[in-house]
Amino acid sequence: MKKTGERIIGKGNYLILREDTFVSDSGEETSWECVARASDTYVVVVVARLMPSGRYVLLRQYRQAIENTIIGFCAGTAAMGSNPEVEALRELREETGFVGRVVGSSGPLKVNVGMSNDDSQYIFSAEIDETDPRNQRPQQDLEPSEEIEVVLLKAEEIPAFLQSEQASGRTIGPGVWYLFGVPPTLTQHV
Repeated sequence: MKKTGERIIGKGNYLILREDTFVSDSGEETSWECVARASDTYVVVVVARLMPSGRYVLLRQYRQAIENTIIGFCAGTAAMGSNPEVEALRELREETGFVGRVVGSSGPLKVNVGMSNDDSQYIFSAEIDETDPRNQRPQQDLEPSEEIEVVLLKAEEIPAFLQSEQASGRTIGPGVWYLFGVPPTLTQHV
């Protein structure tokens, strides 16, 4: 498959809708609509855990695009060229008020590959020292468009919590579901 052209169908402040054309190995021309970010950014996601209690940090966040609240992890966009680890810790502090440290990283991943050509994402694992004075009374620093509630749960409490939230009509983010919602019988066979 070889890309032969692109045409912008629509452009907003944050997203661009584009039609790309390709020629397949057999010589057939095809087209594909895709979404691109209007600015050079990537996404950071933070799976954070409080230590020593071992509670995970989940968010209940209203998302305008789905007109619903979603259960997910801390996440946000960052400018290309910035340090992903620094940006991840900034998002953690802004959305939860907690100060943490990165203990693992996925490196760059491509997500939404069926509809986007440039949606890069880094997933970080972070630990938050509950005994640190800065984490005793965390204060969020939210943007005006953000409505975020912090939920702290032990791993064994999360599956029931997700089922309850889903039954209440909330949306469960795929990352949270992958880590905590899949029944153990399914993950044993993978």
